[in-house]
Amino acid sequence: MSLFDRIALLVLVTLIGSTLGCVETSMREGREPMDYEPLTIPQTARTQDGSIWNGATQSGSFLFFDEKATNIGDLVTVVIIEQTQAEGDARTETDANRISNVGLSSDVGFQKLVASPIQGMLRVFGFDDEGTGRAQGETLNVVQSTMNNEFTGEGTTSRSGRFTGVITCRVVGVLPNGVLHIKGRRSVVVNHEAQYISLEGLVRREDLTIENSVLSNSVAEMRLSYDGMGVLDDKQRPGFMGRFLDWAYPF
Repeated sequence: MSLFDRIALLVLVTLIGSTLGCVETSMREGREPMDYEPLTIPQTARTQDGSIWNGATQSGSFLFFDEKATNIGDLVTVVIIEQTQAEGDARTETDANRISNVGLSSDVGFQKLVASPIQGMLRVFGFDDEGTGRAQGETLNVVQSTMNNEFTGEGTTSRSGRFTGVITCRVVGVLPNGVLHIKGRRSVVVNHEAQYISLEGLVRREDLTIENSVLSNSVAEMRLSYDGMGVLDDKQRPGFMGRFLDWAYPF
């Protein structure tokens, strides 16, 4: 095996290895182990012994009980009802006609002055010089051009999607204005086929229902991903060699 063949084989093996090592970001995040370590909860101000009002407690206060998520570590149920639909239609049509004429009048003996040079130019470019000798007062057409340009373009696009489900998230942070930062992940494995769903976003406490749930369309800056790993996922993608050839093919 020559040196060139060895280098080519090494490059091919490297490219194939790079293709095999490419993992989608959503899949990589879904395979990360769950982290159930205790979250850092901000300390509340210590109350004085013997005071009538003890301030906020775990249930909100001693006068009533509020089950809505408030602090870091609380749970929030998100009802996913994502449905999108978009359509677009565009049409362009243009039409342009241009006619140009350049002529010289044969009055006042001007034809005799320019006839010979024009006849010479016409012969050089292969045109017939017939008609250059015109009567007194007629117009000598030197250049005449006509251009017609038309363009018609039309395009239509349509896309729709629907995603429904329920996932429970944890409050991982509370902004200074009281907005809750929630984050949750769920994995389900059936017959060696794993499905991952993850959600992250910001929720106002006012949008929580009495069941401590919130609709997904009320979650700000939501990041929602749903993916899988297994036989079905492998069959939905082309083989690594096909992906490599699609990537390397320049045309």
